[in-house]
Amino acid sequence: MVAYPALVYLGLSWFDTKDWVFANFFLFVPSLINFALLTVFLNSIFSPPAIAEKFARVLVKDLREEEIRYCRKVTLVWCVFFVGNGSLATGLAVYASLEVWTAYNGIIAYCLMGTLFISEFIYRHWRFRRYVGTPFDP
Repeated sequence: MVAYPALVYLGLSWFDTKDWVFANFFLFVPSLINFALLTVFLNSIFSPPAIAEKFARVLVKDLREEEIRYCRKVTLVWCVFFVGNGSLATGLAVYASLEVWTAYNGIIAYCLMGTLFISEFIYRHWRFRRYVGTPFDP
């Protein structure tokens, strides 16, 4: 088990690190993750239930039709977020300094995701009033 990371390291060291694509591959990992998340979220729109609906059902088992439609819209909002975030991450990987790339992908992107998640949760609570009196009552 300990030898596996060493073998991976040795295998990767065979590549020419002067090759821009290989040397900077890891800069594109956030872009690939955003693309994967976009694919999953978008697929859930066409193959219900939507991802946001799955999360909403953790707290409320019996969602009304209005809430299900709302969850589909929220899933689309997340898709737009992943397109924007992934595009920005790709642009930073190609054109920005490592410091700027690190600041965005290591701090700012997570703050934006958290803000979107918390804002949506608070708005859903306010709009549907389903969590009153629970530990999740904002």
